[in-house]
Amino acid sequence: MVVTLAAMSPLATIAPAGAQSGAAPGVTPKAIDIGAVIAKTNPTGIRYQDMVDGAQIYFDMVNKAGGVNGRSLKFVKVLDDQTRASKDLLAARSMVEEEKVFAAFEASSEFAGASVYKDAGTPVFGYNIQEDWSNAPNMFGTYGSYLCLKECPQWAGAFIANEGGFKRPAIFAYGSSPQSATCAARTKEAFQKWSADPVVFDTSLSFGFSANDISGAVQAIKDNQVDFVSTCMDLNGMLNIKKAIEAAGIQGVHYLAPQGYDAQTMKDLGKDIDGMYFLAQFTPFEEAKGNPGMTQFLKAMKANGKLPNENLLVGWSGAALLVEGLKKAGKNPTQQGVIDAINQITDWNAGGAIRPVDWTSAHGPAKPGAQGCTSFVQAKNGKFVPVFGDPGKPMICISSNPYPTTLDDHTTINAAEPQ
Repeated sequence: MVVTLAAMSPLATIAPAGAQSGAAPGVTPKAIDIGAVIAKTNPTGIRYQDMVDGAQIYFDMVNKAGGVNGRSLKFVKVLDDQTRASKDLLAARSMVEEEKVFAAFEASSEFAGASVYKDAGTPVFGYNIQEDWSNAPNMFGTYGSYLCLKECPQWAGAFIANEGGFKRPAIFAYGSSPQSATCAARTKEAFQKWSADPVVFDTSLSFGFSANDISGAVQAIKDNQVDFVSTCMDLNGMLNIKKAIEAAGIQGVHYLAPQGYDAQTMKDLGKDIDGMYFLAQFTPFEEAKGNPGMTQFLKAMKANGKLPNENLLVGWSGAALLVEGLKKAGKNPTQQGVIDAINQITDWNAGGAIRPVDWTSAHGPAKPGAQGCTSFVQAKNGKFVPVFGDPGKPMICISSNPYPTTLDDHTTINAAEPQ
């Protein structure tokens, strides 16, 4: 059950890191208690609850096989932070002080509670979309915890433009969201470095805008003969732009939406998203053949009546990483023991389901020789189709330290194979 925090009173300051004594919190002879904080209530409609469901499905599989050293894993509390920083902070304190969980999962656009977990030394897993995940050994974001949002170029849009021969890109973002605006600036930098200089750059859009609100932007798209639109926005915002452009009779525009690669999205919006490009930091679901991790994930989702999406995978892979850490930590696990065990793993990929993560360095900036990898899919005639990769190697990778001179200097990989 998801509990809101509307009636929760502030809690006492948590104990400092390393204050564990005796039995680890959340560990009993028969169980290990887990908590979760999610933005179930959010303005974008993103189903963050799916992260908990994906993790629980993995835990159920492990529990059915006898658990980890005889202990079952279970969520004892799931709190809704309602996409509010103050409630996220209260929820994190509740997990540490009241529930005394061994580990926590987090999926929200707000992560004010990160400092609580860092100070308490609580292992945290989940959807790493904020810089709060960085530079802490107990934070385990799905694809590595370090996010270079303010300095690193966002290269995916430039890559698509080059592959598609698009020469007149436009970039849009929300003016009220610092993350969205920063993403747009780094996307512009990538276009200027590797592709065509954007002919329209607008970071003034308001969340929830209508077609009438962006009439000036649509006119700019027409006047500048834009052929490719890249946004740092949610799927609803992207679709509003696309519909406004089409309503104005403008033809030949292509689109990149950072979010939306989701079987339910295709089911609900098939015609509306046709032709759009999407990103995935994991093996595309359509490329599961020969990939043990993705095959297992899809089989488990089908058995539980779930259409696959990223949030389910985030929960599933986070649960798998926690279980791996518990196994390595031994029969009497401590939080620090699990943290140390995970941070010795150099090639975590959830069996090939996600891009490889080297946890010996994934909490900080990319070390020399590191790569950044992503998959690209396109909506075509009611289906998602992986694009730009090679047969059996759907993920596109570029050097992230140093960055390449051109995006032609890239490789393709199969995440299930040793790198």
